[in-house]
Amino acid sequence: MEFVPFIWGVIAATFVVVVVYLVRALVEIRKTMVAAREFLTQLNTQLVPVIRETQNVLADVKVTTEGIASRVEDVQLAMEAIGDTGRNISRINYAVGEVADCLCRVSLLSTGVKAAGKYVVDKISRRRG
Repeated sequence: MEFVPFIWGVIAATFVVVVVYLVRALVEIRKTMVAAREFLTQLNTQLVPVIRETQNVLADVKVTTEGIASRVEDVQLAMEAIGDTGRNISRINYAVGEVADCLCRVSLLSTGVKAAGKYVVDKISRRRG
């Protein structure tokens, strides 16, 4: 029974050590909670303007995309007109080629007729003379 006061002393010392560490832990937890509350307050005050700015940017992007979408049909019509113009130029080019070919043939035929006529005239004039 001589150990009873010693055991009570050890228990008391252990309790004091636990209380001291518990108080320190509670103080640190309190500091952490205060810092977390300040961080959340600061985050809230800084996040609201960022969200507003993001909403404004999204609204601007929406207006821009709507403007672009409204012009897509105009661009499509212009591209169709350019395609039609290209096809028409191709047809004109083909027609000019055909006319040039026809003129070339007429020129060759005319040259041939002239040469044949000259030949016939030369033959006739040689027979008479």
